Amino acid sequence: MLLVTGGSGHLGANLVRRLLADGEEVRVLVSDERSAQPEALEGLAVQRVFGDLRDPAATARAVAGCDRVYHCAAQVSTTSGGRRDIYRTNVLGTRHVLDAARRHEIARVVVTGSFSATGDYAFGRPSTEDLPFYPFARHTPYTISKVLVEHECLRAAAAGLDVVIAASTAIIGPHDYRPSRMGRVLLDFAAGRLRAYLPGGFEFVSAQDVVDGHVLAMRHGRAGRKYLLSTEFRTVDEMMDLYSAVCGRPRRRCGCPAR
Repeated sequence: MLLVTGGSGHLGANLVRRLLADGEEVRVLVSDERSAQPEALEGLAVQRVFGDLRDPAATARAVAGCDRVYHCAAQVSTTSGGRRDIYRTNVLGTRHVLDAARRHEIARVVVTGSFSATGDYAFGRPSTEDLPFYPFARHTPYTISKVLVEHECLRAAAAGLDVVIAASTAIIGPHDYRPSRMGRVLLDFAAGRLRAYLPGGFEFVSAQDVVDGHVLAMRHGRAGRKYLLSTEFRTVDEMMDLYSAVCGRPRRRCGCPAR
């Protein structure tokens, strides 16, 4: 039995479908019936368990009886608000999952990390898993929480748990029901509501690639290691061209200078 936390999220919904296609028996931890995205799990032969990651007892009940865990759940935010909730969900929630996994002798836990918690070089050189995070720049509470999530993973690894970090970049692809930030941009583009955008670029990962990366981390990853998952770097202009092709409508030349 596999447990997937965050199964109604963008990554989780794609991962659950892949695991079912592989013939796995899947249990999904859902925070509660009201907040879940019902379309994400509709018609899927999964065992649903309702509970809050912030509750260690509920988390332990979800973990009990499983042999492997994909911990994908997180509270994502691009603002500076909601710090305490982000900390309790992302950091303490991860601690609860890992502590329960160790008590129930789970064979392996794959924890979804974030590219935002990875260090970077100056002058545009590619980042690697081994780059240390620079703590003195301006970071969102979400980014800081994901750094602390990695610390929780290393703490658990030192205590003997087999845990691997699969760090995702920006996910693009199907089953994006909430939707994600880039999913919302696509919807706005399709509806003609996208009036302008800022230049720049980011590392994007397709839903299929990020799911493949998680499955590979579970099967072949090294305990205590972190793996960055990305398909390719794309500029915002390139993303607008992609959206234009997907939607079958021309894009406006409405890039705005960053200043």
